[in-house]
Amino acid sequence: MSLQAELETSARPQHPVSHGATIYYWSRGLLMLANTLVLDRPTSPLTATLRLGCKAPYDLEVEGRKLRTRASLVAPRSGRRRITAVDSDIALFYFPLEMTEYAGLKEFLHGEAVIDLPFEPFEHMLPALREAMAGRLPGSIAKDLFQQAVHATTGKLARPADPLDPRIEKARQLVDQLPLNEVRIDRLAAQVHLSESRLRELFKLQVGATIGEYSRWQAIWRAANLWRSGRKLTDVAVEAGFHDLAHADKVFIDTFGIPPSVIADPRFFKLVQCQ
Repeated sequence: MSLQAELETSARPQHPVSHGATIYYWSRGLLMLANTLVLDRPTSPLTATLRLGCKAPYDLEVEGRKLRTRASLVAPRSGRRRITAVDSDIALFYFPLEMTEYAGLKEFLHGEAVIDLPFEPFEHMLPALREAMAGRLPGSIAKDLFQQAVHATTGKLARPADPLDPRIEKARQLVDQLPLNEVRIDRLAAQVHLSESRLRELFKLQVGATIGEYSRWQAIWRAANLWRSGRKLTDVAVEAGFHDLAHADKVFIDTFGIPPSVIADPRFFKLVQCQ
């Protein structure tokens, strides 16, 4: 290894969010903000991801393409190899593209794995993002930032979210109350008076995720909040409905590239629920 490479390695933060991070989350999205974010493991998130370097550029590798940029949009399930954002004040939006209000992003991607974006259209969002970085932004305004981000990315206003069919809203509420391992399609379908196939179809169309994806999403936050109460990780993983701690680790890492023990650590992460 060269001297320069050794210096770069020694200077790299050992913790993925060495200066702390804030996560705003709800059933249909997530906004993570961190001064520094260093992830060096492959992931393929199920949602589209918009990354903004509010203070400085960051480095990103997706499907073999390397970028140094301040704004990028990555398609769902595209393989992200690494991201290095040191002192960048990075904001990361997770977008479920099946939802009607994010259809413009799906059209904008047009089959591309990653798009390098100009930063100027996002500059008006910086004051709110800085407030969010410190965890001071109200949850309702944090959710509004998603609509602004769609407009800044595509040049088009986001479509208003369609109201959920009452049967799908009931199914969503039932999933919210159940541990992951107790979510059964046949039981949900019977309780909302839909066939299993129709329930699957309507749920993905209106919620923006399959029932399985949505139930894993809810289990993630149920577990994270329970962990923050100081309980044992293994006990909490089982209560949230994961098979064991290894299963919980896999779901968290597949989603965020970060293990649950890190996200649940209040020394590094502040969690803000926006429901």
